[in-house]
Amino acid sequence: MTPQTYLDFAAVQIFWIAVSVFWVLRRKDELPLITSVLLFYIFSFRLWAMLQGIVVATNISNFGFDNPTVGSMLEVDGLAVLGETVFLLAYFFAQTKKLITPKAELPPEAMRSIRLRVLLLAGVCLPLAVLARASVAAQAAAGKSLAFEITSYLSLFPLALVGLAILIGALWRIGAFNNFFNWTAACVFLLGIAYVTFQPALRFQFLGWVVAVTVIVASGQSIGRKAGFLMFGFAAAVAAFAVAGALRNEEDPDAELERSAWERFVFAQDANMLDGFALLRQVYPNLLNYTYGGEHLEILERPIPRAWWPGKPVGGYMNKLGIIDADTGFTLGISPSLFGSFYQEGAVYGLILLSAIYGYAFGRIVKFSTKVEPFAGLVIRGCVCAGLIPLLRGGDLPGIYAWFGMSFWPVALIFWLHRKQLFVRRRQMLPAPVSSASYVRVETNPMPRYS
Repeated sequence: MTPQTYLDFAAVQIFWIAVSVFWVLRRKDELPLITSVLLFYIFSFRLWAMLQGIVVATNISNFGFDNPTVGSMLEVDGLAVLGETVFLLAYFFAQTKKLITPKAELPPEAMRSIRLRVLLLAGVCLPLAVLARASVAAQAAAGKSLAFEITSYLSLFPLALVGLAILIGALWRIGAFNNFFNWTAACVFLLGIAYVTFQPALRFQFLGWVVAVTVIVASGQSIGRKAGFLMFGFAAAVAAFAVAGALRNEEDPDAELERSAWERFVFAQDANMLDGFALLRQVYPNLLNYTYGGEHLEILERPIPRAWWPGKPVGGYMNKLGIIDADTGFTLGISPSLFGSFYQEGAVYGLILLSAIYGYAFGRIVKFSTKVEPFAGLVIRGCVCAGLIPLLRGGDLPGIYAWFGMSFWPVALIFWLHRKQLFVRRRQMLPAPVSSASYVRVETNPMPRYS
């Protein structure tokens, strides 16, 4: 492959960004735009930074891996563009509705009940999340392995705040915080959630929920107001994401944080999924067989605690190769993007098939969100946007689905408790059919009657 090949791949990704902008204007649906912009950043932009010599490929040669070459990077870029194209085409095929956000139809008592339960959940989960973080930090400092000896239910519990942030954002959008006390409580909880989830290890989840709340607040607005909300929210989310990434730099703690964060974002230092995909192709199928759906089957195994099943299969090729275990004292993984995970399942055929399935599934979920009560639709689309970002990052799909379970159980709880109010199909605004029994014939010029 030649540098011209890179330009062709970049042009395809830019084309999908343009199509996604048109899709937002026509369908008010931001998910393709989020997808295409993020994938352009982590593939074409990252490769451009490498070709310019601004950044270098991730080097883990001390673990026996070859350094990725320009040729291998171009091949991976092409595979990613193929996966993105199939994903978006399947999404466009499945999602045929315009996302109009009408006024919420919740009865006042139902809205008050949902608001109370969400605020109570936030009031309980927020301090528990702080305690969970402290407990995990104490156990890690005592020498326990985060991946093997500390239960994931404890370490992932703070992710429940992601679902609560989405619920609060949706309640805000429908005007549920209609007095000073409710408004203040919502602001305090959102600030608390931002504080707890703003950390290097959860930066993709943090980015996800901030983008989700931005999309929720911007829904139903005019094009100008929507663009303003999206630009401001996305800029704030990206800036915070870059700062969280800069906080990982332990080599030079005295380095200027602002400069470090700016460089990490502008030079795509955190967007190393291109490198991860290239490294993954060194493993499959040379060192490990393609998983042929096994990565997805492991989703069912992941919720089982390792204390109950000590021999539970490990996830991630670094674990499967024995490079990382409970005794190494560190964790290592270069995320290969969602398309890398698809490639692991079955080479190019797995990439194409799973990209089509996922794109179609996302389209159907978003389409379904237009057929339920508007508040529930907002929450569903918020969860989709929040989950999309860590999902596109890829790597260890069972772990990502575990994140989803721990993030969205508050949403599932609220939906279950209020299922009768939230999942009644929205009435179509069509005239009622006229029955034969009520049909009355009217004659404008009746013939005179003679006796």
